Amino acid sequence: MRSELVYRTLLQRAAWRTRDLAHTLAWPADQVTRVLDALRADGLASASGEDGTAYRAVEPCIALPTLLASRMREGRSPQPCPVRIGRFIALHEQAERFGDAGEGGENRHDASVMIERLVAKVEREVVFLVPHYSQGGFEFSRPVVDMALRRGAKLRAVWASSVIKAPGAMAHAQWLTQEGAALRSVGTLPPRAVIMDNAVAVVVDENGAIRVVRSPAELERLSALAERFWERGATVRQTGRQPVAPTRRPRSEIVLRLLSEGLTDDAIARRLGCSVRTVRNDVASAMEALDARSRFQAGARAMQVGLI
Repeated sequence: MRSELVYRTLLQRAAWRTRDLAHTLAWPADQVTRVLDALRADGLASASGEDGTAYRAVEPCIALPTLLASRMREGRSPQPCPVRIGRFIALHEQAERFGDAGEGGENRHDASVMIERLVAKVEREVVFLVPHYSQGGFEFSRPVVDMALRRGAKLRAVWASSVIKAPGAMAHAQWLTQEGAALRSVGTLPPRAVIMDNAVAVVVDENGAIRVVRSPAELERLSALAERFWERGATVRQTGRQPVAPTRRPRSEIVLRLLSEGLTDDAIARRLGCSVRTVRNDVASAMEALDARSRFQAGARAMQVGLI
């Protein structure tokens, strides 16, 4: 399948220009462009945060569960195979651990890759500090936001006021609000960082150098700084638009999360304020989509492939 081939090729380097990808695949440039557009629409590829003229693969642990969740919500066919997704993610991460950087030997461990892998394990909260707009930057990645919220985490972002003026920034701000994220702005914002569960952070300095912070003392200082900016910040308003109420996460995803926690249909129905029949229909649909033979397997498989 052409899309899969291009995606696998994108995973071999930190970034690709269209002409280089076309040369490597021996395809016409317009054909590569069409496939890249489809991959971007599905959340599998993104503009490179380091080079706006290049593209990068979104990490499988983020991209593939997001694609599966999207297809499940929309009832689209064909749906990705959950078992194959789990195997693909495991093999990719195993290859990365053993230093197989792919053709060209380039290091893919840029900020976006690190953050995508860390967000795939987040449990409580993600906080972004965004001093400037960067097309393709991790701060503006919809798959990252979708994964965090699907896992039940809260998401907050503090933007410098200059970010709001960037083309496309307000559209992203509205989308964040619709998804239930909270967004504020301040005049200036020195650090570019993302803090996850107050347990790990990724900080990018002005020269693009990346640090992963795990020291409790440094995390405490960074989290306190983020809180000061948050308290000082003003809520970002949707200029010229009507306020939009946050979108509740799809019930089917909440049902899967509660299934994985061992709740019965009755308990899930009470928790969600719906009928037991509705829950059973959601469970049956999830079992079919996840190719699961039991409720337990559906919940376990959803966790295994990163759906919840």
